[in-house]
Amino acid sequence: MSVAERKEVIVKLSGNFQKSTSLFRKQTTEADKVTRASYKVSRLLARRIKPFTDGDFIKECIMVVIDSLCPEKRSALESVSLSPRTVCRRIEEMSDSVNDSLKTCCSNFDAFSLTLNESTDMKDTAQLAIFIRGVTAALQVYEEFLQLVPLHGTTTGQDIFDAVLQCVKQHSLDLSRLVCVTTDGAPSMTGKKKGAASLLVRHCEAAGHTQPIHKVHCIIHQESLCSKSANLTDVMSVVVKVVNSILSRSLNHRQFQALTDEVNAHYGDMLYFCEVRWLSHGAMLSSVCACRKRSPPSSVKESLRC
Repeated sequence: MSVAERKEVIVKLSGNFQKSTSLFRKQTTEADKVTRASYKVSRLLARRIKPFTDGDFIKECIMVVIDSLCPEKRSALESVSLSPRTVCRRIEEMSDSVNDSLKTCCSNFDAFSLTLNESTDMKDTAQLAIFIRGVTAALQVYEEFLQLVPLHGTTTGQDIFDAVLQCVKQHSLDLSRLVCVTTDGAPSMTGKKKGAASLLVRHCEAAGHTQPIHKVHCIIHQESLCSKSANLTDVMSVVVKVVNSILSRSLNHRQFQALTDEVNAHYGDMLYFCEVRWLSHGAMLSSVCACRKRSPPSSVKESLRC
């Protein structure tokens, strides 16, 4: 075989090799795009708290749109798997990835603090929300939601402490770097002997950690209870009556909105008072005080007469 023939064979083989590799590369790229699309849809379903079975319905809707707009791309979209089992697996994989990233982030903390908030959901199940805030050696501050722990049965300080300790072990947190514990101010949190915060501090001391640990308790709940005293109750009853009389009648509400627009008030409307949402005390009183300077006394008197 001559040199020219050898060169021709080499060029031909090289061209065939490039074609085959480009074909595999194209198929791999398309497969990656299909998988990425499946992950993105699964992430949206998880963020919107939708059932996994909605994946099939979403795919059906997409296929209807594709058939109307660009039928030539139907084959590519048919390969996107959105079955309930696939969506569940995608969400679990993303959750594991987030947990791994969170563990890596927590391992870099030079100091961190924990926040504990225990509340009851609609099913009367106690839920303990655990937050973490940490700082690295480069003075980068991170604040993340660590875990939501359901508490079945009692919610004593010991139960909360056990849940926190289990969470600390799962995320490989070094308690020698714990500098502060913040709670929601509940008795099971603030108890000097059996409170969750005190139990956590004593556990650190027993483990040989000598760093000072500060305990901070929320006092907004106590301030809300203070509003039920005799003096504040008299004020609240009048304010609630005025606000409810304005908002409960359509005509009064429209007239009040027109009045606030006319005087260029900072607040354009009133806020309903709700006993369940105790933080609405301050929001409603702030709105009334801001509107009081702008609204003429006659409008308040008219509301009270109604």
